[in-house]
Amino acid sequence: MPRISTLICLLASALLPLHANAATADTTTPNEDLTGFPPCDALIHAGLRDRLLPPTSPSYEARIETWWALNTRLRPWCLIQPHTTAEVSTALTALLNTSTNTTTEYSAGAGDWHIAIRAGGHSANPRANNIDAGVTIDLGALNATTYDSDTNVASIGPGGRWKDVYAVLRERWGVAVAGGRDGGVGVGGFLLGGGLTYFMGRRGFACDAVRGFEVVLANGSIVEATRDNGHGDLWRALKGGGGQFGVVTRFDVEAVPDADLAYGIRFMDAAAHAPALVDVLVDFTDRYEEGSGDALVAFLMYNISVNAGAPVAAAIHVNTDGDGDSPSFAGLNRIPSLQPDSTRAMPLASAAEESRLSSGTWNAGATLSFKNDARILSHALALHSQLTASLSATLGASTFQSTVFLQPLPAFLGAISARTGGNVLGLGSSHHQQQQTRNAIIWTGAVAVTTGPRDLAVARTALMATARELRDFAEGLGGGDGPNDEYVGHVEFPVGQTNSVELL
Repeated sequence: MPRISTLICLLASALLPLHANAATADTTTPNEDLTGFPPCDALIHAGLRDRLLPPTSPSYEARIETWWALNTRLRPWCLIQPHTTAEVSTALTALLNTSTNTTTEYSAGAGDWHIAIRAGGHSANPRANNIDAGVTIDLGALNATTYDSDTNVASIGPGGRWKDVYAVLRERWGVAVAGGRDGGVGVGGFLLGGGLTYFMGRRGFACDAVRGFEVVLANGSIVEATRDNGHGDLWRALKGGGGQFGVVTRFDVEAVPDADLAYGIRFMDAAAHAPALVDVLVDFTDRYEEGSGDALVAFLMYNISVNAGAPVAAAIHVNTDGDGDSPSFAGLNRIPSLQPDSTRAMPLASAAEESRLSSGTWNAGATLSFKNDARILSHALALHSQLTASLSATLGASTFQSTVFLQPLPAFLGAISARTGGNVLGLGSSHHQQQQTRNAIIWTGAVAVTTGPRDLAVARTALMATARELRDFAEGLGGGDGPNDEYVGHVEFPVGQTNSVELL
């Protein structure tokens, strides 16, 4: 089975290359009902006609428009929308069988084709969760959320979005889970990628709370992977290792008590106060374990319509116990704000909506990590200023927006992960024992373009050059090596050792 053994479907970050072109014909299917595309016809023969969306369907284009970034709104030969795990198994089996069967009348003309897997569709990588030459398996209908009070486990479908997951758990059962900060992000890709949450100071990465996975393997078999049921290696590999090992159709996640968060966003003039924000972030990261109920996400943004086009520094600050006066944010609160203090109590679902990134632009992103060092952070902010100046001159100041996110990655997360059975993100691993005590920062650069793919290509090139220069600078200060460079989380176009994780 050429090129298939290593392909087994990444949720929200997968592409399955397939060569060959035939389906096993079902003589009960009239030829006029077939699409002419062998993999799509194989799905019809497998009894999934009602789940198929070809481009001629009135619902096809509407569904394409739900992908977050314009550059990911590709148009596959067909979409398949399974509603159950059994249907995922049927679809995957039919598609993989099609790739090896060349004996029927349907084998001509398809050439090289692929399978993409879409969970939430929240990605900047144009082929991470969609494809033009092939079939996209759309898991959006697998979006149910339930809760078992006897086990304190929430069972969540990969196609759910975090704002909806939080709302259902709160309204029906009065519980929550440690999930995504952006309410529009899908469950599948986030959990399989590791996941940074507001609760990570106490509970580690989001994947550390996953007790079990329901997985469809490449041969179509359905397994439950837990720590102790004979599939422990698969269970651990899926905790941060992406979807390389199967299509996950359900996540069983340990719940936490539901309580309102103290949530606020502080906006500051970057030219005057970015250095103070850097000092706050460095101190917060080094003291994170002391204030483990807190979370801080700093960012610098450029938008011609905000602050008269001058860069704005900002910070999302959250206390998961609902304490609006947490001492962890005393330094932040001393920095003059452009707006009145916005800190207030709100449900997790509301906080996720507040942090939601808008869709409908052409997007590129890059990420890397480095040691928690004010010199590197200051250089990162200076590079962002250079990036915005360069793109303003090249593309025009009103054609793009740019943002740099800076998130703490403290070393003690490795110990939390180890207590929950481990993951494959690299922190706290035996390979990095000498460096696992170093705190770090995750840098994420993003550019959104409003004009089209040509300008996106220019912006992406500039962003990648910025990321490379930052990495070189960090390495020059001895801050670019170690386990933290291997964690890239839920971000596309990563720089350096992406997904370079310990597997099994």
